Amino acid sequence: MLTVGALAGSVLAFEILLLRLFEFSHWHHFAGLAIALALLGFGASGTLLSVIGERAGRFGDRWLVLSLLIAASGFLLVLLLHAWVSLRPIMAVWDAAELSRLLAIDFAAFIPFFGAGLALGQVFARWPTHAGWLYAANLGGSGIGTLFATLLLVAMMPEAALALVAALLLVFCVLFSALRRIRIGIISAALLLIPASWLTMSPLEPAISDFKALSRVLALPDAERLEQRPGLAGRLTVVRSSSLRSAPGLSLNWTGRVAASDAAIVGSDGLVPIERDYQQAPDPSEASLAALPLQLRPDGRVAVLGSGSWATPSHAVGRPLSWVEPDRRLPALAIARGLTVDAIQDSPYRFLTRNRDTFAVIALDRAFDGSDAATEDYVLTRQGLRRALAQLGDNGLLAIPLKVDYPPRQGPRMLATIAASLRSQGVAEPGDQVAALRGMQALLILVSPQPLSDADLDLIRTFAERWSFDRVWHRGLGAQDVNRYHLLDTPIFFEAAQAVFGETALPEQARWFETGAVGMARPYFWHAMQWSTIPRLFEMLGVRAASYLDWTLVMSAVTLVVATLAGALLILAPLGRMPPASAAFRRTEVIGYFGLLGFGFMLIELALLQRTIAFIELPVLAAALVFAVFMIGAGIGSAMPTRRRGADALRPIFGALAIGGAIAVLALWWPGQPLLALPLSARITLLVALLLPMTWAMGRPFPWALQHLVGTRSWQPWSWAINGFASVLAASTATLLSVQAGQPVTLLAGIGCYLGAWLIARRGARRLAGRQEAATA
Repeated sequence: MLTVGALAGSVLAFEILLLRLFEFSHWHHFAGLAIALALLGFGASGTLLSVIGERAGRFGDRWLVLSLLIAASGFLLVLLLHAWVSLRPIMAVWDAAELSRLLAIDFAAFIPFFGAGLALGQVFARWPTHAGWLYAANLGGSGIGTLFATLLLVAMMPEAALALVAALLLVFCVLFSALRRIRIGIISAALLLIPASWLTMSPLEPAISDFKALSRVLALPDAERLEQRPGLAGRLTVVRSSSLRSAPGLSLNWTGRVAASDAAIVGSDGLVPIERDYQQAPDPSEASLAALPLQLRPDGRVAVLGSGSWATPSHAVGRPLSWVEPDRRLPALAIARGLTVDAIQDSPYRFLTRNRDTFAVIALDRAFDGSDAATEDYVLTRQGLRRALAQLGDNGLLAIPLKVDYPPRQGPRMLATIAASLRSQGVAEPGDQVAALRGMQALLILVSPQPLSDADLDLIRTFAERWSFDRVWHRGLGAQDVNRYHLLDTPIFFEAAQAVFGETALPEQARWFETGAVGMARPYFWHAMQWSTIPRLFEMLGVRAASYLDWTLVMSAVTLVVATLAGALLILAPLGRMPPASAAFRRTEVIGYFGLLGFGFMLIELALLQRTIAFIELPVLAAALVFAVFMIGAGIGSAMPTRRRGADALRPIFGALAIGGAIAVLALWWPGQPLLALPLSARITLLVALLLPMTWAMGRPFPWALQHLVGTRSWQPWSWAINGFASVLAASTATLLSVQAGQPVTLLAGIGCYLGAWLIARRGARRLAGRQEAATA
C-alpha cells in the first residue's frame, strides 16, 4: 500500500508540475492535450495487463520495480526535452517539423503515466481481495501528491520541483528494491538518482517559445533580469531595459516623453509595468484613457481590481489607493519603489462582496489583458458588476478597459452585461449611466451608479477632441460624432451600443461572437467564439480568423475526439482475449459502470472546482484544495469495508452520496454566499468539511464493484483502464459543458452518471442474488 500511495502521489505531483511547466514554456492549450494523451498511459497499461493476464504476476516485485523506473525515467526525459526543445505550437498545424517536436513532447509525457499504470494495475491484479485498500492508497496518495506539488510551487521553480519528485520516487525505488533484494533495481535507481539530484540542485532553464511575452521582453536591447521568484500564481520575473516602455490607452497626439519602466512578468505572459519611481504620475497621464476616470473624479479613494498592463496605480499617485490583487508580490514591487497603497491580497469578487467602503473610482485593470475562454471571471458578470457599482459613491465611476478587436469580440458583450446589470437594479435608461471612448487599441467603458451629468459629458467631449479619441457612446451622442479619428469601415461599436441600450437587434458584424450578458452560472466572459460562425469567419478573414478562435475550447474538442478514438481502441482491443465476466456484470455493463463512475467523478469534481474559485483567491490553491479533498476523501471511503454485499450495500453507498452531494451543492450555490465573508483559513476549513462527506461516499462504489469481480485477474486492470479513460474524456467534456451550457449542467451531468452507475449496479446485484438463490436451491 505504501508503494501504491507513493507512486500515485508522485504521478499527481508530476501532472500538476508538468501543467505549470507547459504553461510557462510553450502553450497551455496544448498542455491540456498533452496531459490528456499522457493520462491515456494509465488506460494503455491496464489494457496491456488485461491482455497479458496472469503472466504479469509471475515477475512479482521485479515488474513493480521496472514500472517505477519507467515512470521516473519519463520524468527526467520530460525535463530534458523542455530544456532542449522550444515549441511554436500553433505552427504545428502546417509545419511538419513543429508537429514532430510537439509529438516528441507528448510521447515523453506518456511514458511516466504508462509506467505508473503498469505498477498500479499489476498490484490490483496480484492482490484482488485487497482492492478497496489499494484503491484507497491510490486516491489518498494522489491527494497528498497534489498538496505536495502545491507546496513545492511556493518554494521552487517547476523544473526543479519536477526533478525533486523524480528523485524522491527513485529514493523510494532504491529502498523498496533493497527491502525485496532486487539488485538490478537498486543499481538502476541509484544511477538515475544522480542526474535527478543534479537537476534538482541545478535545474535546466526551460526553452521558452518566442511567442511568449517574457521571451520578447528579454530580446530587447540591454535587457536584464533583476530578479526571479517562484509562487503559486506562477514564476515572477522582473526585467529591466531602456527600451521597455508601456503606455496603453495613450493618445497618438502625445509628443512628449514616455519614461522607461520595468516589467513584472507572471508566468511567461502576464506583463505588469512597474514604474522605477512612484514619486509622481507619469508625464502622459493627461493624454491617457487610463487616467481619464481619475480626471473625471479628481477626489476620493481609488480601488484597482487586479493587475495588468493597464496600470491605473501609476496614474493614481498621491490619491488614497486600494490595490486588490491575489498575488501579493506585484503590489510589493510597487511599494518598494515608493507607491503609497493599501495592498489587499484577495480576489476582486470576494473583495466586492465583503467591502463596506465606498470609492470614487473602481478600475478593473486586469480586464484589459483579457483571459482564457475557460477562465471563470465572477466580477465580469451581471452580479459582479452590480456589486462593483454598489461600492461606488453616488458620483463614482466604474472603469472597464478592453482591447479593441475588429470585428468586435468583447465590446458588445460587455455593454450587454452592463445593461443587464443596471436593468436588474430597476434602471429604465441604462445608457444614460454609461460612456465609452475608443483609441487605436483600447476601448474604455465608464459606468456610474447615477446618470452622468452634463459636466461629465462636456469633459469627456473636450478630452476626446483634444487627444483624438473616438467617442463610442454617451447620452446624446449622434452618428455624425463617431468614427472620426481611428476610422473603421463602419461605426460598429457605436451601432452595437445603440442596439444594446435601445434593446434592438445588433448589427451583423457584432453578432459573429457571443453577445449575451454574462451571469454566475456561466461566468466565462472571455468565451467569445460561436461554433456556428467559424466557417463564416474563415470565409471573411482567411487564415487570420484562427487568431479569433477560443483555442482552449478548440483543443478541448480535439482532445475529446483524440482521446475517444484512442480510448475506444484500447478498451475494445482486449475483448477477444478476455475470459467470461463475473456473475454480477456482463461485459458491456463493466464498460458502462466503471466508465460512468470515472465520468461522473470528474464532472462533479470539476464543476465544484469551477464554483470554488469564487471563494479562494488563487485558482491554483482552489484546485489543490478540491483535488486533495476529492482524492483523500474518496480514499477514506474506499478503505472502509462494505459490510453488506449485493443489493443491500447499494442503498447506503448511493444514499450517502446523494446526501453529501446535496450538502455541498447547497453550500456552494447558497444565495448571498455567506462563505465569502469568512477569513481564508475558515473558508478552507469549512469547504473541506462540506465536501468531505460527499467525496467519502464517492469512493465507495468503485471497490464495491471490484469485490464482485474478485477472482477475474484480467478484469480488474481492465476496469481500472476503463475508469481512467472515462476520466480523460470527462475533463475535456466538463470544460466544454460549463462554458457552453453552464456549471449547473456539468454538475447535473455528473449526477446523471452516478444515477446510471447505480442502475447498472442494482441490476447486477439482483442478478447475482438470483444466481446465489438458484445455487442454494
